[in-house]
Amino acid sequence: MRPLRWLRLAMGACLAVSIPALAQYADLDRADWKEDTAPPPPEYSSRGLIEIEMPRSASVKMGVDPKTIAINHATGIVRYVVVARGPSAVNASYEGIRCATGEYKVYARQTEGNPWSPSGEDDWKPMRGQSGVVVSHPYRLARDGICIGTGVRQTVDDMVRELRSGNRSLYY
Repeated sequence: MRPLRWLRLAMGACLAVSIPALAQYADLDRADWKEDTAPPPPEYSSRGLIEIEMPRSASVKMGVDPKTIAINHATGIVRYVVVARGPSAVNASYEGIRCATGEYKVYARQTEGNPWSPSGEDDWKPMRGQSGVVVSHPYRLARDGICIGTGVRQTVDDMVRELRSGNRSLYY
């Protein structure tokens, strides 16, 4: 078989496999999309966090607790707890990402030793602003393993493996 024909066949096979996987999320930005009720924030630990690469921030370390990552395939939302550790405080945030629309949402916040407080933010926000500026940690989580393009990875194990590997999604 000639190399060009082989390349066309391989590209066609990849396209045939990827379209159905992404199509299941393609309509999640419809006007009739409804978010499910977010479960309460899960328990988390500051041990075993997957570090989030944060440029420009030497004093604050951020990480996601892999045991808190939860996927709702029906809505396309991935929820998780991210922990920020600084020289004088440890704070946590319970958040969600919608890969289909490139948005994130903060459900609740917690300062060390205190109960969770609702964020008071009801709207989904873009991870990329109009000028291309990104909201650092949700964008990095989406790019580094939660999302695959505009789709959600199929399992939490897949997400954790990708987050730990440092690979980058081609679409974010």
